[in-house]
Amino acid sequence: MSVFLGMEKKKQPKAEWNRDALYWNLPKGKKAVADSIYSGCPEKVMIKREGHPEWVTEYLDRIQNRQETYHERLANFNILSSKFRHGKSSEEKMQLHRMSV
Repeated sequence: MSVFLGMEKKKQPKAEWNRDALYWNLPKGKKAVADSIYSGCPEKVMIKREGHPEWVTEYLDRIQNRQETYHERLANFNILSSKFRHGKSSEEKMQLHRMSV
């Protein structure tokens, strides 16, 4: 939850959440597709629900499958286990890392 919402604990006050998290940086009117654990954030997250037309459910399934495939490939090719060694300064490394992920 910390990457999406910017909180470490469920009871942490909203004012203390990390404002660099995805939740705070989604453009107005845009939503992320996620699992049902994020059902408490309907203004920022779209999840599969009963009553969706079949084409919406299929679309959401494709999006989630694509994300799972991406994460599986990161794991299979040990991409996250090696150091990211490009850039000269910390700021430059962060910019390059954002582009590569």
